[in-house]
Amino acid sequence: MPLAIGIVLFPFTGLPSARVYGQLTTGVLWGVLQGGLFVASTWWYERRSTRLCDPIEQSLTSTLPRAGTSDASSVAHSRR
Repeated sequence: MPLAIGIVLFPFTGLPSARVYGQLTTGVLWGVLQGGLFVASTWWYERRSTRLCDPIEQSLTSTLPRAGTSDASSVAHSRR
C-alpha cells in the first residue's frame, strides 16, 4: 500500500517538503510510517508462520514428549 501511494503522489514534489511541526515534514512522517509498517508486518508474519495450522501436524506433535520435561528424561533413562 505505501508503494502505491508513493507512486500516485510522485508528481507532487512539493508535498514531502511541507512542514508539519518545526523541522518535521510530511516526507519524514511518511518514511517513519513506512518503517513502522514494515516492522509491524514482519512481526505479524513471524507470529502467524510459527503457528501450527495443519491438523495432521498438530496430531503428530502432540504425541511427542517436549524437550526438558520428565517424559523426555524417562525415555533417555530407558535406553541405558
